[in-house]
Amino acid sequence: MTVEAAWHTVPGGTARVALDLASALEKRPDIQVQGLAAMHRKKAPRDWRPSINVTHHKLPRLFLYESWSRSPWPKAKFSNRADLIHSTTIITPPASAIPLVVNVHDLAFRKFPDRFPKRARRLFERSWKRVLERADAVLSPSKATSDDLRAGGLDHDRLHLVPLGHNPIEVSEIAQALTSEKFGIGERFILAAGTLEPRKNIPNLLKAFEKIVHETESQLVLAGPIGWGVSLRELLGSVSKAAQDQIIVTGAVTRDELAALYSRASAFCYPSFLEGFGLPVLEAMSYGTPVVTSKGRSTEEVSGFAALTVDPLSVNEIAEALKLVLTDASVAKELGELGRARAKLFTWEAAAASTVDVYRSLL
Repeated sequence: MTVEAAWHTVPGGTARVALDLASALEKRPDIQVQGLAAMHRKKAPRDWRPSINVTHHKLPRLFLYESWSRSPWPKAKFSNRADLIHSTTIITPPASAIPLVVNVHDLAFRKFPDRFPKRARRLFERSWKRVLERADAVLSPSKATSDDLRAGGLDHDRLHLVPLGHNPIEVSEIAQALTSEKFGIGERFILAAGTLEPRKNIPNLLKAFEKIVHETESQLVLAGPIGWGVSLRELLGSVSKAAQDQIIVTGAVTRDELAALYSRASAFCYPSFLEGFGLPVLEAMSYGTPVVTSKGRSTEEVSGFAALTVDPLSVNEIAEALKLVLTDASVAKELGELGRARAKLFTWEAAAASTVDVYRSLL
């Protein structure tokens, strides 16, 4: 199983999925999991450290990714005999005599090409072509993504729907309070979590917050690392000084800190333009946080009837939904309860079981 995403500068959801799935697979008595990564001089950061044993290639990531997307070299390296290879990203090891399973989280680089660096877009295009040529099975996290993969040329027989999971972390009241104190967060706040990048629709979220900041007396907390194509100065400069004063940008946070923020937030807002699944929505629901997210996307598929869904292009819709959650305690309570119940349907144990079913179908 490839776990190279754990060493990415901004690991993000791709690494989280790979590591949590690997951990769930490792706990099963019927399977052994061996990690595969590029050459690294240091261990992955603590929150992104694989729980499984990892074999490292002699090539650094850049050369390994380029080689895998262009040539039949280098072959996947194993410390023991392997029955199959599982690539947790679209960038796969070369074809071999054993089956290849690939996670494809989305084809965002095709839907929004202008929101990806040119070099990354070319790498993903080459890699997607390789997936179509040699993957024996492709795992999709949502029906929305499955539709995109079929439209992108993948035949139905190789496509398997395997929703993601989340197992919430228990966070004490003291830990929650300490996290809020660390970042200067008050009692009422809207949380937006994840890597800050163009498709996350942060500009519209900021404009929506500006509309309700005085009426709701709340803060907006942007929790997560800064990705490519986003300038905080430009983002914050697009709203009034009064709104800026109530916006907190935490940067990257630990898993425990993120759990504390989910647990304490008055609302969670995720108006993304495109998601393969929408893991932060599931995470927020698992903590009973009222969710506002995009309609007509995979995030609506994940949240079901347990969230308020809005047109991500409509600043007014985002603002009105947030205002309702923040000013109507009964709505917030109902959404929190529905979300917590909905989240219990998505676990890593279930994802691991479905993944093993796919493995067995190939062996």
